[in-house]
Amino acid sequence: MFSFSRFSRKPRIAAIGCIVFVQLAIFSILIWLLGVESKSPPRPSHLDRTVLSRDDGQTGGPIVSIAGDGWLLVEQFSAHHALILKVETERLWATKSITQELIEPVISSYNEVLVYFYLTTEKNSLPIRRVQWTKDCGYVEMDLRE
Repeated sequence: MFSFSRFSRKPRIAAIGCIVFVQLAIFSILIWLLGVESKSPPRPSHLDRTVLSRDDGQTGGPIVSIAGDGWLLVEQFSAHHALILKVETERLWATKSITQELIEPVISSYNEVLVYFYLTTEKNSLPIRRVQWTKDCGYVEMDLRE
């Protein structure tokens, strides 16, 4: 029969302590790795009309203009050769021209673009207009609050 009394308790306690220490170290490293956030470039506080052609990692495609005359790009998403933009403006009569200004520099990268327009005064509301661009149909405007 096997008996633990033959072995000293100090080496066993030391071995168990080492195992616990290694597990805690691995756990701490995993927590640290999960907590590391990627640094995204800060959003400019002023109106910037520069068109950037690099990939920002969030959209999966080129970045479009951030702002223009009377409008501000709030969000952008892309996937599977489609781009979705959220724009705040008071110039609802100019949605097609704003869309053209936004997407002309990057239009070759997408098959479809949807631009949703919101009033700057109506935060957290539904969009008022949508402009869709596709290679087949071009620009199609739609009122969403009729």
